[in-house]
Amino acid sequence: MLDVIIIGAGPAGLTAAIYTSRRSLSTLIISADIGGQVIKTYDIENYPGFDNISGLDLISKFREQATKFGAKIENAEVKKIEPKNGTFIVSTASASYDTKSIILAFGKKPRELAVPGEEKLKGHGISYCATCDAPFYKGRDVAVIGGGSSALDAALLLSKYASRVYIIHRTAEFRGEQHLIDRLKSNPNIEIIFNTEVLEIKGDNTVTSVILKDGKEIPVGGVMVEVGYVVDRKLAEGLVNIDQTNQIIVDNRQQTSVPGIFAAGDLTQTPYKQVVISAGEGAKAALSAFDYIQKLEGKKGIIADWH
Repeated sequence: MLDVIIIGAGPAGLTAAIYTSRRSLSTLIISADIGGQVIKTYDIENYPGFDNISGLDLISKFREQATKFGAKIENAEVKKIEPKNGTFIVSTASASYDTKSIILAFGKKPRELAVPGEEKLKGHGISYCATCDAPFYKGRDVAVIGGGSSALDAALLLSKYASRVYIIHRTAEFRGEQHLIDRLKSNPNIEIIFNTEVLEIKGDNTVTSVILKDGKEIPVGGVMVEVGYVVDRKLAEGLVNIDQTNQIIVDNRQQTSVPGIFAAGDLTQTPYKQVVISAGEGAKAALSAFDYIQKLEGKKGIIADWH
């Protein structure tokens, strides 16, 4: 019987593991990957303590710290969560685990365009991770679709490899951070196309062009999709309360609608999807899980430091 299983190994999940392990709770992290969306970020300039650090380097530090304190990591996808007499059974394809508490921290996944050609050409010129795949587009013309900070960051990174970068956004203004917008507009290798959408991605074995809403066809050798993220509702639906956008509803202690299940990070309803906020929620969820287990065992919970 484990004390806590953390589902997800991004900033929220790994931070939670640091805090649960330091409280001597037996902790297992189960995640199909390590790092979540953070490892797709080329430069992070707003995480306290670092002027500039890559997402991969930052998450490596998170992981090292979590495992140093005793957390175990299993690279697997959780298939099912079942309540059982006040505890829970968490199942992957190859194993099942009993646990007293759960912290849901599996974040979000990239939103797709849902246009003709996308499904066929995934991995054949269409990507959802600039940090992962930018070098593969060396010497090609590439279209980046989106207008938030992740799209701007992707366009700037791709401009170092691609012959030409088109950033295509459906409105007349970007939603990203101003310093990224300024860098984008001053980059001679990037062409901005406002007020239109991609209606189709063409190609047989690889991407050859995109068709815009006005009928214009732009020849490109790759497409980077950066139009936001969505929460996968498969694990949460029927287990805990979720809102209309599939985000998990939590209180100010990261408690879900089910005692013993907590949630943290981008999958909660907080509107601010930032690494530092995910880490903070992970810490809160971990301390709440510790408090829950203490009381479950008839012990005193956490006493506020200022009392």
